[in-house]
Amino acid sequence: MKATQRTIHRTLLAAAISCALIAPQVNAGALTDIYQQALDQDPQLKSAEAASKAGAEALPQSRAGLLPSISLTGNTTWIEAETVNYNNHGYTVSLSQPLFSASSWFTYQQGIAQSEVASLQFDQAQQNLILRVIDSYLGVLRAQTTLETSQAQERAIKRRLDQVNAQFDVGLIAITDVQEAQATYDNAKVARILAEGDLDNSFQGLERLTGQPVGTIDPLSKEYPIENISPIEPQAWLEKAMAGNLSLKVAEANTEAARRQAQAASSGHLPTLSLTASYDRDKGKPTGNSGWEETNQIGLTLSVPIFSGGATSSKSRQAEYGFAQARFNQDDALRGVTQEVRNLLRNLQTNVLSVAARKQSILSSETALRATEEGFNVGTRNVVDVLQAEQQLYSAQRDYANARFDYIQNLFSFKQQIGTLSPEDVIGLDQWMQAK
Repeated sequence: MKATQRTIHRTLLAAAISCALIAPQVNAGALTDIYQQALDQDPQLKSAEAASKAGAEALPQSRAGLLPSISLTGNTTWIEAETVNYNNHGYTVSLSQPLFSASSWFTYQQGIAQSEVASLQFDQAQQNLILRVIDSYLGVLRAQTTLETSQAQERAIKRRLDQVNAQFDVGLIAITDVQEAQATYDNAKVARILAEGDLDNSFQGLERLTGQPVGTIDPLSKEYPIENISPIEPQAWLEKAMAGNLSLKVAEANTEAARRQAQAASSGHLPTLSLTASYDRDKGKPTGNSGWEETNQIGLTLSVPIFSGGATSSKSRQAEYGFAQARFNQDDALRGVTQEVRNLLRNLQTNVLSVAARKQSILSSETALRATEEGFNVGTRNVVDVLQAEQQLYSAQRDYANARFDYIQNLFSFKQQIGTLSPEDVIGLDQWMQAK
């Protein structure tokens, strides 16, 4: 049996980390550490691995129907008759080898497909682990960004509140300006407190994956490239997904297993032919011979099913319905993958434009804030205008950071859909994480 994909992923990860340690420009930071810990500790992956090993047993079980079966039976019997009482004892070794059994052959083919399903589902679980690590990691980065902008906003509004309080004390502004600034500051404090709680909660997602507390993570470099993937037309990517998407492969293997099951069920009407052989050794029969008697037999057994109460026909119909269900599920999986590939490709293109626009929005918000502050200083704008301009700036900063995280999430989901997502993608992203 081939090595489990989990071992392969660990090997790939270890090799990638080794390369990262050799190359001076690569930063093997917390992301790969978290992924490695998740490989070792994540209970969902361990469950999937156990399920895969259990599913793989379908192959030797189904193959057993094509192999010989050998049995040993022993007996001892006390017999009382009119003329003599005696004890008869002995043993028999029997062998049966199927020569023709269509049902057993198709069941074996079904076992091959079921074993393949188990292996593919474990591959899916490993890709899903990568996505869960990335989603949880980015969730922490989102929460950190929200907290950092909330803290900066709170500090800025506090300075503004101190400023308007000083101006009110000398009679330059009305009390309403002070009240507006105070209310805005109080809301900023609440937002900061909520952001602190959200950050603590986001770390719990990483702890669930790794089985141990995670205190800090590395932030994403500002230089991380946000760019369109090539080609931008979906057809090439759809063809790649048709060949590599694991959901499609699982659906195809399930359909093959259902087809073989239907063939095995319909073969219940066919005759079976087996080679049988036995060796019998008995002692104790009142034949005048006190030694062992040996009997050897060899022959062919032909079994022709005639009527089983309709059970065979019913099982055949049931298997055909199961085969039809599997075909429909495969068709739905194909449509789902096609939709997801198109959607994610479109989302990535939108993300690229969104990141560029939100970056420009920060510059525009900074310019607007400076202009509003100058207007406030000369009396043409009030404090409410300034506070709104500050809020707009911090909102733009949060939106820009989240747009970059959205791009990464969509990129990893896209790679999963086309079937290329692997530990190397984790290493590649980790190169853009910078330790604080």
